[in-house]
Amino acid sequence: MSTDPIAETLAALWSPLLAITTHHQGRSNGMVAGTGVFASLVPEAPRVIVEITKTSLTHDLVLASRVFALHTLPATPDDALRTALSLVRTLGMRSGHDGDKMAGIAAKPGMTGSPILAETLTYVEARVVGTLDAQELTIFLADVVGGGRHRSGELLTLPALREHLPKEWLAEWAASRERQVNEARRRRGLR
Repeated sequence: MSTDPIAETLAALWSPLLAITTHHQGRSNGMVAGTGVFASLVPEAPRVIVEITKTSLTHDLVLASRVFALHTLPATPDDALRTALSLVRTLGMRSGHDGDKMAGIAAKPGMTGSPILAETLTYVEARVVGTLDAQELTIFLADVVGGGRHRSGELLTLPALREHLPKEWLAEWAASRERQVNEARRRRGLR
């Protein structure tokens, strides 16, 4: 049992790991996110909320295009997990500011123009209807305009990622996370 009830409560709020992709003026990008929330009481008009860090190129492209696709990643079967881990490394540990992260990833444009990743469980496409500036990130509220299923399987979660991430990628993951946290602290005036 955790000795810190605040940390324990907040850890319980993480969603499954998600890939978020977008496209604007000929440029596509994607990232990995840990927060995606169903945000509507009206089943025939679903909405989602995602949080995107301001340091991400995906953030800038979603702000400009007002569209994104949100994908769930597979933890099973084993071959799908290996592909999901590779997606996490490519989309979550590198910056689109440094090069084309989408090169070599199996994807096709969806109805919003956002890349639909072929090696995911499910996806929804969404159009942004509102934003909230949260200093280090922006919270996007979006209407779901489409979606689909590629395969069945269990969802990849942060604990499962930590368990299965290849040891040789752990330093890369830690360095990426440290950069993001330090920049978030700076943007919030905590450094």
